[in-house]
Amino acid sequence: MTWPLFSVVSHTPLRGIATFLLLSLFSLSALAQADYVRKWPDAAADLVSQVRKTPDATISELQRAFAITESDEDKAAVHALLSRAYSALLLHKKAIEHANLGLELVSPANQPWLYYNLTVAKAEAMDTAGTAQQGLPYTQSAIAWAKSTEHYDLLTYALSIQGYIHLALSTTDDALSFFQEGYRLAQEHNTLLKPEDFASMIALVYEYREEWQQAIPYYERAEAYYRETNASLELANTLFGLGKAYFETGETQKSMIYLRDSANLALEIGDLQGAAYSYAIMANHLINQGKYIDAESFLTEALGIFESAENPYMQIQTLISLAKVEQRKDQFESAMTLLDRADDMANGSAFLTQKIQIGLEKSGLYASFGEYEKAYQLMLILRNLQDDLEREQNSRRLLELRTAFEVEQQEAQNALLKEQNLRQQTQIMNEQSLQKYVVAVAFLLVIICLLLLFLYVNGKRHQRRLELLANEDELTGLLTRRKTLDVVDNQLHLAIRHDDPLAIAVLDLDYFKQINDKFGHQTGDDVLRAFGKLAKKTFRSTDILGRIGGEEFLFAFPHTPAVKAESLLKKFAESVREIPFTIGNNQCRISVSVGLVDASEARTTSELTALADEALYDAKDAGRDRIVRHQP
Repeated sequence: MTWPLFSVVSHTPLRGIATFLLLSLFSLSALAQADYVRKWPDAAADLVSQVRKTPDATISELQRAFAITESDEDKAAVHALLSRAYSALLLHKKAIEHANLGLELVSPANQPWLYYNLTVAKAEAMDTAGTAQQGLPYTQSAIAWAKSTEHYDLLTYALSIQGYIHLALSTTDDALSFFQEGYRLAQEHNTLLKPEDFASMIALVYEYREEWQQAIPYYERAEAYYRETNASLELANTLFGLGKAYFETGETQKSMIYLRDSANLALEIGDLQGAAYSYAIMANHLINQGKYIDAESFLTEALGIFESAENPYMQIQTLISLAKVEQRKDQFESAMTLLDRADDMANGSAFLTQKIQIGLEKSGLYASFGEYEKAYQLMLILRNLQDDLEREQNSRRLLELRTAFEVEQQEAQNALLKEQNLRQQTQIMNEQSLQKYVVAVAFLLVIICLLLLFLYVNGKRHQRRLELLANEDELTGLLTRRKTLDVVDNQLHLAIRHDDPLAIAVLDLDYFKQINDKFGHQTGDDVLRAFGKLAKKTFRSTDILGRIGGEEFLFAFPHTPAVKAESLLKKFAESVREIPFTIGNNQCRISVSVGLVDASEARTTSELTALADEALYDAKDAGRDRIVRHQP
C-alpha cells in the first residue's frame, strides 16, 4: 500500500487494482487448462470481490495455482498477477522479481497483451522501489502498443502508472495530463479503471502541489465509489488521503476520524504499511498537541513496519518525524543522530527532495540550539543542492572546458619557462614549443566561437519569447485578437486564390458573467484557462484558435468545409461541459454557443466575422449551448 505522505513518489496504494483484476480474469481463463483452476473462470466475480478486500489471501491462491501450472504462458500470467498484488502491498522487490520471471517466459511477438502487462507491472514496482525514471521506457512501449491495438484496459493501466512515475519525478503537469487522459478514456469506454479511480489520482497531483482544497472533492468522489463497491483497500487509501488533506487544512477533528478509520481498515485487510502511514500522520497530530511519548510510540511502530517492507522513502520521513519529537524534548544529540540515519539512506538523484528536507531540518535544529554558524553553512550547501538539478549538465561541461583550458595554459607557461632556462636546446625543441602555443591559441579560439554561438542562440531564444508574448494570450494560451485576425486574413486570401474550403466560427461562453459573479474571478480565469487548453488539445495544429474578447473566441479551420467544422465543434462543445471537473468546481455549469460560417459567403475577414456573429446571436436566442450555421 502506497500513501501520499511527505514523499514525492507516494501515491494511492491500489492505483492499478482494477487493471490487476482484468489481468486476473484473462489469465485465469488461460489457466483453466489446469485441473485445479478449471473452476476459476466461473468464480471470477468472487475473485474480483476478494482481491479488493484481502490481497494477502489472493496471493496465497495464486501461489497454489502456480504450483500446478504447466505452460510458460500460464506461469507468466500468474507471475503478472503476483507482481501486481505485491506492488499493491508495496513489497516492491517481490513485485520486480515476479515481473522479471514472467517476462522471461513470454515475448512481444507471441503474447503481446501479456508481455506489455508485465512491462507495466515492472514499471509500477520500480516506481515504488525508488527507481521511477528507469520505469518510463516500459510504460511508454506499453502505451504505444495499447493505442495501436485499442486495448483500453491496458492503456488506462499504463497511463495511470506513467502518471505516477511523473509524480515521483516531480513533473506534476505531465502527471496530471496522463491522469486526465485516463479519466477521459474511462468515461468513453467501459474500462476496469473507472473515472473515480482517476479522480483519486488527480487528487494526488493536487496533494503533491499542496493544493489541499482542490484535492478534497476528488477524494470524496472516490470515497463514495469505493464505499459503494466495497473496495476495502482503495477505501482505506482514500480515507488516508482525506485525513491528510484535512490535517493540512487545520481541521484536526475530521483528520483524526479519517486517519483512524483508514488505519483500522488497513489492519483488517492485512495492509500493515497502510496502517503505518496513518500512524505517521496521527503522530504529527500528537506532536502538535505536545503528546510526545504517544507520538514517539506511533512513529516507532511505523518505522519498524517500513523497515520490514524495505520502504526507504517512508523510513526517511519517519526518522525525520522522530527527530522532531526529540527536538521538542530538547534532545539535540538524539535528534541529530536520527537525521544522520535518514541522511545516510537518502542517496541518489531519486532522493534529492528528501536530501534537501533533511538538510533543512538539520539547519533548523542547529539554529534552535544556538549553533547559528553551522546552520548558516548548511543552508549554503542546501542552496547549492537545490540548484544542482538545473545546472548539472551545464556545470559539468563548463568544468570540463575550464579544466582543459587551465591544463593548456599551464603547459604553455611550462614551455615558456623551459625555453628561458634551456636556450641551448635545438631548433626542434623550439618548434615543438611553438606548436604548443598554436594549440593553445586554437583552443582559445574554439572557446570564443562557442561563446559567440551561445550568445547568438540565446538572443534568438529571447526574440522568440518576445514574439510569443506578443502573439499569445497569456491566460488561455490561444492567439491574441490582433494575431488571430492577421492569420485568418492570410488564410482567407489563400482560400480564395486556391478555391479551398475555409470555415470560421465565433464562440462565446454562456453566462460567463454569472460564473464570475457567483464563483469569483479566479474561477472565471480557471474556466478560460481550461477552455484554452481543451481547444489546443482538441483541434489540429493547423487550425487557428484565438481569443478576441473577454469570453469570446474566433476559430478558423483551413481546408475544412463548414459541415466538417460543425462536427468537430460539436465534439468540442461536449468536452467543454466537463471543464468543471478539471478545475475542481462541480457546482459550476459551463457551455458554449457557436456561430459558424463558410468562407465562400463573403470576401473579407470582417464580413465573415459579422456573419458568424449573426449566427452566434441566433444560437443565443435559441437557448444557447448550441451551434448555428449561418444560412446564406
